[in-house]
Amino acid sequence: MSLPKYRDYKDSGTDWLREIPSDWELRPLGYFFRERKTTVSDMDYQALSVTKAGIVPQLETAAKTDNGDNRKLVKSGDFVINSRSDRKGAAGLSTLDGSVSLISTVLEPRGIHGRYVHYLLRSEAFQEEYYRFGTGIVADLWSTRYSAMKLITLPAPSATEQATIVDFLDRETAKIDALLAKQEQLIATLREDRTATITHAVTKGLDPSAEMKDSGVEWVGPVPANWDVARITRMFTVTLGKMLQPSPTSPADRLQPYIRAAHIPPTGFTTEGATEMWFSPREVRDLTLRRGDIAVVEGGMGGYGRCDLIPHDLEGWGFQNSINRLRTRGGNDSAYAKYALQIAREQGFMEALCSVSTMPHLTAEKLGAMRIPNPPLAEQREIVAFLDERCRINDDLIAKADEVIATLREYRSALITDAVTGKIDVRGAA
Repeated sequence: MSLPKYRDYKDSGTDWLREIPSDWELRPLGYFFRERKTTVSDMDYQALSVTKAGIVPQLETAAKTDNGDNRKLVKSGDFVINSRSDRKGAAGLSTLDGSVSLISTVLEPRGIHGRYVHYLLRSEAFQEEYYRFGTGIVADLWSTRYSAMKLITLPAPSATEQATIVDFLDRETAKIDALLAKQEQLIATLREDRTATITHAVTKGLDPSAEMKDSGVEWVGPVPANWDVARITRMFTVTLGKMLQPSPTSPADRLQPYIRAAHIPPTGFTTEGATEMWFSPREVRDLTLRRGDIAVVEGGMGGYGRCDLIPHDLEGWGFQNSINRLRTRGGNDSAYAKYALQIAREQGFMEALCSVSTMPHLTAEKLGAMRIPNPPLAEQREIVAFLDERCRINDDLIAKADEVIATLREYRSALITDAVTGKIDVRGAA
């Protein structure tokens, strides 16, 4: 969308605004807001979460506190912003009465359009300026107090123009959000198709006319009659890595890089960010990583069972005890086993296997006892070739949709910033 600029501009005297339309006023933030500091109990006022999507009823994932009587009151129409820099962008105009954590700043707008405030104070340009006024000793403890925040210079078009800007942004962001929703739905459909394709291939094979038999494993279901269903330990050795060792215990120990759970993210195996620890000569020998090994995450909330192939020999590398290494005994295709393990995890089998009252762990014993389909090696290789190609096409489509989403979000952000700071004139936009 190509929109005109205003005819005349003036210097705002601030880096974050630069030039603004000549008939817009400049006021300190404190001119338009009054800080609401009333403390209340979450027994009287529902707990709210301050998120990047705005102000919502408290999320299940939000950190809870025992001091529910010491929270800040929020009234519908207030603007709430999380003062901590590690929550950058978490802010919004509340449509709810409720209460928020004391680390949030609650502002009552006075003489300024609420929705204009919502767009202006959530814009990336304002967020950067807001946190520039903060103080702290480290990044995740950096925060901005209202005493500093109220000094930030804001642009102030007329009430009529504020309403015009709001109408424009409501309309245009709704269009962008609809496009974003379509791309996100496309990605969800592609991921569902990917999972369904892998599931069918690793449990039913590629021959639709194959005679089937019961596998005896719930998540697997029927398998081709000529397939076996076997324990992992019959096909692979299972080895848990070593505990983190920050210093040597003997003169023979040596430093070498190692992989841990963080190196098996959902996006696939990586060695970025690796550090070193000490390994004994025996560990150097036994905890090697070769092309075709499968690294399986052993522990961590939500991470256990995540796995990927080691794509090439990692000479001089080891692995920590957050990783189980599967190494084929011969006669099995590791890539097929990787696909089977990924589907077992997506079907919830890993969760059932690791369901305990404390932090779940997929121990070497539990992993080794798992039963997965075990087709003849030739069929395993045919399935892997088929899935590699289908997943490549699917992943390329997902990547393209992700690029479209990134572009739309960038455009949405820029459009909002440009409109609320007067870089574009939306008064004539249909």
